[in-house]
Amino acid sequence: MFTQSFIKKVVVTASVFLYSAGIFAQKTPLMIIPSGHLIVEAEVEGKKGNFIFDTGGGINLFLRNFTKNLEPKESYNFLTAFRATGEKIIVPIFKSKEILFNGKKFKDIWYATHDMEIKGIDGLISLPMLYDTEFIIDFTKKELVFPTEKLSSKKVMDIQLSTNADQSLDITTYVLLNNKYKINVLLDSGAGNDSFWLGESLMKTLGIKKEDLQLVEKKSEFNPDVINKFYKGNIASVSNSYATVEKPNVFFVEGLIYEGKTSINWLGKKLGFNLKEKKIYILD
Repeated sequence: MFTQSFIKKVVVTASVFLYSAGIFAQKTPLMIIPSGHLIVEAEVEGKKGNFIFDTGGGINLFLRNFTKNLEPKESYNFLTAFRATGEKIIVPIFKSKEILFNGKKFKDIWYATHDMEIKGIDGLISLPMLYDTEFIIDFTKKELVFPTEKLSSKKVMDIQLSTNADQSLDITTYVLLNNKYKINVLLDSGAGNDSFWLGESLMKTLGIKKEDLQLVEKKSEFNPDVINKFYKGNIASVSNSYATVEKPNVFFVEGLIYEGKTSINWLGKKLGFNLKEKKIYILD
């Protein structure tokens, strides 16, 4: 979810992000930092903050400094979740009374908290509260838009939804590896740009030897005693009906709980999302 290099990049850039959308606006600026992460502003219980817009986050997550003045302080409700690497996390969950995001009010939305600080970042805004709201991510104009007309395009991707008691929500889709192997991948804007993770078992499928790959070990940001292993290499392509990435850098990940996980920037420069109808519209 958060890496040390990512945190360093966010510290400077996020601290100068200014909220410029009017309260009744249908669009809000996206700050796209060099890593490709999307930063938005939202107002929770009347308190403004800067958040990573994370389609792979599962649930809104607010960090220590942001939650210290929010009520309640404790909860008997909790969510047991697994990071993409398989790391188990148990977090307390609460319901926000009201979130103002892009000029629209969202009420009674579940959120989790975590005892972490990242200068300039107050947490994650994720997908559950947008289930009934179509939205557009425009990478060119750097905007997040709530369209006034129903989304439509000749280029349409099917997506699948993963939920837990309507508290969390993730989206996946099918892609082809090397124009041959069809796998299901989590779509994760929180991964930044050009991120491609594959399950370790796919090395055999693709005819890749582990000893030919570069081993990268990373400590978990949530538990420093957990060390995750990534094997860096290349494959011929990742593609769907409308987009292809040739010879992408990929990481084969030990314990990955998905067949794969990718960023979303490679799908198109302007993407429209209808979660209820399980569609992504390619609008560029």
